[in-house]
Amino acid sequence: MMSEPAAPPRRRARGWGIAATIVAGIGILAVGLVFLLAATVDPLWGWMLFVALPISVAAGAVGGVLGIIGLITARGERAGYGWPVAGVVLGGGQVLLGSGLLGGWFV
Repeated sequence: MMSEPAAPPRRRARGWGIAATIVAGIGILAVGLVFLLAATVDPLWGWMLFVALPISVAAGAVGGVLGIIGLITARGERAGYGWPVAGVVLGGGQVLLGSGLLGGWFV
């Protein structure tokens, strides 16, 4: 009698977490690029924050949702939580800081 081969390990949680981290990272890079351009090229580039901050908040929200999906998937698969947690932390931090800046909480 032949035994069945072991099923390959699932990697969906890692995929959701990596996607969440990449999406949240794009939002961070957008704001970082505006700060870099304003500091080095021309201070008038600072007005681009009005465009970059809402994009950053939206990317953080999407990254946070993807990270939460990754956490749920990791729980079901009993897999690693590292990437999904990174996506949730980056996304949540962006949403909090971006909303605070746009709402005038840090003025």
